[in-house]
Amino acid sequence: MNAKDLIQLNNEKRKQLNQHNEEYYSKMLIYIRSHLTLSEQQSEELLMELLDHLLEAQNKGKTAEEVFGEDPKEYCDELIRQLPKEKRMSAAFFIGYLIFQLAGWAALVKGGIEMIVEFFTDLDHAFYLGTAVIIFLIEAIILLFVVAAIMFWQKRSAFETSNKVKDFFIASLVGSIVTLSFILVQRWVPEFGYRIEAGGVVFFILGLMILAVSKWVNKRFRITT
Repeated sequence: MNAKDLIQLNNEKRKQLNQHNEEYYSKMLIYIRSHLTLSEQQSEELLMELLDHLLEAQNKGKTAEEVFGEDPKEYCDELIRQLPKEKRMSAAFFIGYLIFQLAGWAALVKGGIEMIVEFFTDLDHAFYLGTAVIIFLIEAIILLFVVAAIMFWQKRSAFETSNKVKDFFIASLVGSIVTLSFILVQRWVPEFGYRIEAGGVVFFILGLMILAVSKWVNKRFRITT
């Protein structure tokens, strides 16, 4: 059974846990999955073993603390040290897939916005290929950094008591910084490269095509669940 099947099975079997044990186990799950450098397959196999062990103990009337102890972070750290790292090729393939999908959404959104604006005013449909490539690469790096930061935050806060006000403030701050970064990148990168004339319809169709291909690739290779 591969990692994606294990994730789906985990989601189903986790429903059998009572509220207390589910909350305890979910923190362990988030903490282990937030270690992006670990082998996904081995991590999911470990999580399934932990879940099966907990379900068996729960049927005997035991709590998660009785099974894994009062310090789940220390327990998980001990297990994590025994897990292998994710293969570089798999990690590169996953990142490439995310960037490809990002390109599809970027083209779709750009095309949709331009198609709406065109109803009210005339637009200059020209863009410079070199500029577009540089902007896209910078924005992709920013988004990948944000994803890594979110996973790091989840890892740090997995076993802490949730503070909704603090979480909302951090999410708002990150969203504002990312939005501002995108605006500044659009303004600061100079125009260079081959000039292309393409309207909103072209970008919209291109975005749909890229997303359709990415969906097929995901279905074929099961990159994400």
